[in-house]
Amino acid sequence: MVHTDAAHLPFDGSVHLMTKVASHEADLVALRAALDSSSAFQALVEKYPEAATWCTDTNLVRFLHARGYKVEQSLKLIIEALEWRATRRPDLIDKLPENEERLSKESSTGKLYCAGSDRWGRPVVIFNNSVENSNDPEGRMLNLAWNLEFACKMMPAGVDKFVAFMHLEDFSLMSAPSLRETRDTILMLCRCYPERLGHCVVYKAPFGFNTLFNAIKSLLDPRTVSKLLFVAGDVSDGSENDTRMRELLGPDWKVLTGAEQPVYQPRSSPGYRHDVHWPATMQKLRDLRAREAMPHAPMAIPVAVAD
Repeated sequence: MVHTDAAHLPFDGSVHLMTKVASHEADLVALRAALDSSSAFQALVEKYPEAATWCTDTNLVRFLHARGYKVEQSLKLIIEALEWRATRRPDLIDKLPENEERLSKESSTGKLYCAGSDRWGRPVVIFNNSVENSNDPEGRMLNLAWNLEFACKMMPAGVDKFVAFMHLEDFSLMSAPSLRETRDTILMLCRCYPERLGHCVVYKAPFGFNTLFNAIKSLLDPRTVSKLLFVAGDVSDGSENDTRMRELLGPDWKVLTGAEQPVYQPRSSPGYRHDVHWPATMQKLRDLRAREAMPHAPMAIPVAVAD
């Protein structure tokens, strides 16, 4: 089982692994009362019945935490997220047959994919804009929503956050997404998946990345900025960076993330093989659907590997 004993975690578990619910019961009662009296929420439930079951304690606490436990601000954020879910239906993206080919194409270079789980059970989502293969902004946002939803489905009990790993070795402003698309991505993460980010590893960012980062930093709250880890320089086995990543992600962190791995396909993310990854992902989806049909079946929890 995943070892989540707070004494053994190299980070604050409530910030980077699982949001605490038990200590915020009074806030939850107040927020549920606000939801019950909100005409906007009731209207949403009428057109999107899933909104009611989506409002679990763990989901609501994340929104409370994102807004400093201010009920009215949390309610506003929840309404925005549910309006987005009612329109985008991220829960149905992979259930529509017409989307499978589109998602496969968007994923074919490994520019964005869920690679697996780290030693603590957190899904690891890979970002690599240098291997962009699409001129379809709508398709890219569809792919982002699907990967975030998939990562959330892959979280075992005791985990409600993922790790973002950003490959930036070949970053270029010429190939970077537009500021508008970058803004939309950040807003999707912050408004629709608040407190889902455990860590964000910024891997080998060149100097030019500072220009983009400075342009978007104002969109990030201080708590999110505190979760950024910049990795630069020597990552050879036994180096300071390697030791830190082993502690954070596990001894197989390079294979898991593709860091320092071969490029198997032209213009693809290092370590990524679409002919292997995509069928495996589809099988995971089938397994998840089978589990969803058996609501009392516990989700398999990844085994934590010791160094």
